[in-house]
Amino acid sequence: MQLDVHHLRVLRAIADTGSLSRAAVRLGITQPAVHAQLNRLEKMLGYQLFERRQDGVTATPIGELLLRRITAVLPQMDQLLEDIKQRTCSTRPPATTRIAAVCSTVVPRLPAAMTTVWPEISEVAVVNDESSDRLVSLLDEYRVEIAMIKDYPGRELPVPAAVDTAVVVTEPTFVLLPEGHRLAEKEMLTLDDLDGQPLVMGARSSSAPFREYFIESCADFGFVPTIAHQVNSQAVAQMIVRAGAVGLAQPACLDVHPGIEVRPLTGDVLMRRHVLAWRRNTFVAERSGELHAEVTAAYWQEAYKSPEYRRYLAARN
Repeated sequence: MQLDVHHLRVLRAIADTGSLSRAAVRLGITQPAVHAQLNRLEKMLGYQLFERRQDGVTATPIGELLLRRITAVLPQMDQLLEDIKQRTCSTRPPATTRIAAVCSTVVPRLPAAMTTVWPEISEVAVVNDESSDRLVSLLDEYRVEIAMIKDYPGRELPVPAAVDTAVVVTEPTFVLLPEGHRLAEKEMLTLDDLDGQPLVMGARSSSAPFREYFIESCADFGFVPTIAHQVNSQAVAQMIVRAGAVGLAQPACLDVHPGIEVRPLTGDVLMRRHVLAWRRNTFVAERSGELHAEVTAAYWQEAYKSPEYRRYLAARN
C-alpha cells in the first residue's frame, strides 16, 4: 500500500473537522470507511497519526508533521489533476484562465473579452512577455490558454501544428518627431526620410524582431538606419525625441507628449500584425470566433481614442 491523493484528502479532512464522523460527511463516505482507512495508513507508516478521544481526534506530533507536508502538497496535486483534466476534457474553461500577451493597447481589455465569451470564468491572469516566441511556447506547453502575439508581414511567426491563429489587426508604424523638425512639414513620410536621422528604438532584448524587420525594410529603401538611442519604455523614448531624436511608435498606444509631432509612413511599410493564438484541442476552439470578434472590437475602441490614428484611418478610407 502506498500513499495517494485520496489518502491525503482523508487525513486533511480528519484534521480539519476533528472528528471521524464529520470527516466522513465531508468526504461523502461512511464513518467505518474513514476509520478503516486511517487504521491502514497508521499500520503502513508504523506511527499513530491521531489520538482518539471521546470528543474527537487530535493529531500526534508525527501526524502534525505529515499534515504540514500535506498542506503544501495537496494544492499542487489538485492543480496537476486540473491541468490533466484540461488536456483530456477540453470543453470547459478553468476557473482561472491564463492569457500571455505582448504589450499592446488591447491587453487591459483581454480579461473582459474572455469573461464576455465565457461568463463561467471567475478570474483571468495576464502574463506579459515581449517575446512572441516565448508566448507561443507557453501556449504549446499548456501553461496558458490564450496568447496575444505580434509578428510582421513576410516574417510571420511559425506556430506548432496544434495551435490555431487569427489576425486581429494589421497596423502601421508612426514616426515621432521633435516639434519644429523639418520632416514635420510633410503630411506623410516615406521610410527613406529617416535616412541619416538619429533614431531612438527599444532595447535589443525587448525589440529584437522589430529591429531586424526595421533594418531589413530600410535596406530595401537603400540605406542603413542610424540607431542612436536604445530605451526600455515609450515614455523615455518620447523624452529623447523632444531632445532632437526621431522615434517609432504603435499608433493605438500613442499618448503624445507636448513638444512631439506624429507622422504616418506612406504605403504598407513597417506594418505589424496583432495575432490571437490558441490550441485547437482546448475549450477556446469552440468559441474562438466570438473571442476574436471581442478582441478586435476592443482594439478599435482603444485605437479610435488616438486623434492621429483617426486621421490616418480617415485618409486611408
